[in-house]
Amino acid sequence: MNGTTEPPLETNSKPIVASERERPPKPITISPPPRRDFLLHLEAYLARRDGVDKLLKISRYTAKILLATSSRGGSLSPQLQAFESSVGLSRKAFRLGKFIQDVNSLRFFSFSKTLCSSPLDLFLAIVAFGGEGVYFFIEQFVWLAKAGLLPSELAPPLQKLSTWSELIGYVGSVALKTREMEKIKASIEARKKEEGDDDEMDLERLNGKLELKKLSIVQDAADGVMALSDVKSFHFGTGFSAMVCAVAGMISALISTNRNWRAC
Repeated sequence: MNGTTEPPLETNSKPIVASERERPPKPITISPPPRRDFLLHLEAYLARRDGVDKLLKISRYTAKILLATSSRGGSLSPQLQAFESSVGLSRKAFRLGKFIQDVNSLRFFSFSKTLCSSPLDLFLAIVAFGGEGVYFFIEQFVWLAKAGLLPSELAPPLQKLSTWSELIGYVGSVALKTREMEKIKASIEARKKEEGDDDEMDLERLNGKLELKKLSIVQDAADGVMALSDVKSFHFGTGFSAMVCAVAGMISALISTNRNWRAC
């Protein structure tokens, strides 16, 4: 010992204060994802074929509603009729090759054990996707006939066949989606009997899926009304009133636009 006191050694560890030791851990907060810029979302929406097609559909049935309302049509009737006819022809061009979508949907459905759980499901899927696929396939030739590339006399029989295919497809689609909606309801009831955070998340997801399925059925029903009106006009000379068809078309357009907007 030399009589001098050595300074204490410095350590990196700090003394633990009692208040810090007893402090509970901070909860983990999950912030919601940032909202997408509107213009970027709009660009992505318009880049999709269905996005542009549904905007054209809204424009066409807006013109039809104005034409069906005599007080609004008035002097603008010739322009509205020309606009409605032009937009209708333009929409047919957007259906080129769209029947492939129904072919792939039928393939996916038939190989899915969850969706295709019975022979009835498979039959309804064939009616729904097959009818719509035939409709889109024939509509390509209707567009070519109306555009002048094919003889114009081919357009009426082709339209008659495509209209029947469309109506059959919507009947099968409504029946198929009704069965799918019942399956979703059964899943919701099963989840309600269970407990846990994961089950609550599943319930929220299933409820959202159920609402979308209901809207999809309403859309198909509205489109089916218009297809039935076309079938009646082909066979009996008159269909439903112009206002009924225009409102049905607008309902279908708005529902499909909302669905595509959320999906893109």
